This record gives sequence, C-alpha cells and structure tokens, in this order.
Amino acid sequence: MAELVAIGLLSEYVFCPRSAWLAYAAGLFQPNEFTVEGEFIHRRVHALGHERKDTKKAWRKVLLFSQRLGLVGYADMVEFVDGKFYPVEYKRGKAKQKLSDQVQLCAQALCLEEMTRTAVETGFIYYARSRRRIPVHFDQGLRRLTISTVHRVRDLLGQPVPPPAILAPKCHGCAQYPACLPDAQIEKIRWEEELL
Repeated sequence: MAELVAIGLLSEYVFCPRSAWLAYAAGLFQPNEFTVEGEFIHRRVHALGHERKDTKKAWRKVLLFSQRLGLVGYADMVEFVDGKFYPVEYKRGKAKQKLSDQVQLCAQALCLEEMTRTAVETGFIYYARSRRRIPVHFDQGLRRLTISTVHRVRDLLGQPVPPPAILAPKCHGCAQYPACLPDAQIEKIRWEEELL
C-alpha cells in the first residue's frame, strides 16, 4: 500500500504546491495569525463531541480513511440526516467558493463513501467570519480533480526539492511566506527602507 496522504494536505496543495512541500516534506511550517485563528476554530468545534436532534445526528472530529486512495484525516463534523451522510468542514474567514476547500471536503466524502458503502453527494463548508455554510456538490469533475490531486500530492512528497517559488498576491497571507520566499522578504524590507 502506498504511503498515506493527509486529507488536509490536499487543500494545501491546491492552494500552493510549494507551500505544501515545505510544510509536509521539509517540516518548515510556521504559524501566523490566520493559522492560529483556524486552529482555535477547529479546537472549539472538535471539543463539542456529538449531538442528536430528532432526525439528525452529528459527530465531531471524525477519523476518516480510504484504503483505495491511501487517504487519512479528520472531518470536523459528519452529519447524518434522513439516511444520508454529509461531511462539514469549518474554515476561518468569509464565505466564498474556494477550490482548495472544496477538494478537501470532497476527499472527506470519498472516504465516507468507502467507509459507509453509501453515496455521499453533498457536504458543507462553514465559514466562521460569515457564520454561514456553503453547500458543495460532489459532481464528477470535482471527484476527478480530488483523485488526481491525491496522486499529484503523493508525487510531490517524493520530490527531493520543492517546486519553484512564484510570487502571487496570495503569498502575503501565507504562513510559509518567510520560508518560501526569503529573498522576496529581503527585497520588501529594502524597498520599505528606501521609502523612509
């Protein structure tokens, strides 16, 4: 069996393959305000255990795995309503359509399907700042992308060096910025000193 891939790593890879390699292959993860806020949200959600309301059951911090795909990780919540399972992922920030979040949730659904032997067609991403859920439908396109991402992540982790750095607007909020783009950080400091 191939080495297991963490479900959360899929989201990191879609966001930025270089950042994913630095965090998981090189161990260079440095928390920042955004990752700390996300960790706080997850701790709060996971601490609540499980709940039952009339026709709905919900479990928190559910261990998921797929032998077929070689995936392992946690769902923040799994709901069971009217005979159907729904994975629910909690994220910091405002509600938005974000492909990296959708791939992570779809991976959870693929694991749930294998574990429960039932179809999982929809899940939800709850964005803490907006305090609302966005439904995600696991269509064939998203499923294919998620499965191909698992294979690409496994290939990435086998590489001895990270993919090349590409400076983009998303880099400035990334926890990996100092490790990923140290030269860009130096250039930024020099530019700011010139302004003084």
